[in-house]
Amino acid sequence: CAIINDDPGCMNQTVKCWGMEGRFINFYKSFDVIDAFALCEVKVYGELRPPPPSVSIQEMGRNITLVGRRLCWSDALLYCRDFHWDLLSLIDPEEHEMIDELVARNPFPLTSHLWVGLRRSILGSSWFWMSGDPMDFTQWDDGWHHSSPCGGVSSVEPSTWRPRSCEEQLNFICFTG
Repeated sequence: CAIINDDPGCMNQTVKCWGMEGRFINFYKSFDVIDAFALCEVKVYGELRPPPPSVSIQEMGRNITLVGRRLCWSDALLYCRDFHWDLLSLIDPEEHEMIDELVARNPFPLTSHLWVGLRRSILGSSWFWMSGDPMDFTQWDDGWHHSSPCGGVSSVEPSTWRPRSCEEQLNFICFTG
């Protein structure tokens, strides 16, 4: 997966191999007399996990994927950016219909809400999409108020939006395209 070289300018290196990520650090020490520095053993532990279950739909030039793994909002964002493009931005009513279709076709158990790329400004009450898409359309659940800056979409009701605690472990929706 990687070659550990003796270049003093290369102090550490991140290595990705077989779906795992690791890091090694080069140690250098100058000696006044001839001496040896021995690295006796290096062990790398990792877990090769199969990809989580998912279901996808392709509409309007975008591939939308409902992911079966449950993560907090920030981890879901990083997952989508690593393996897809971003957390989903819901920009019109047609995309809400696609969410309902994905949930109906879903073969695995879902959380009551799903993370999307909905985020509230820390210093205000305005919401925005992490992808940078405009927020020209909203579908808020009127009966719910929460101070959390993370937003999700219902998987049991017809696609209403609701603020959720960012630390909740929820399924999420990514998009590509």
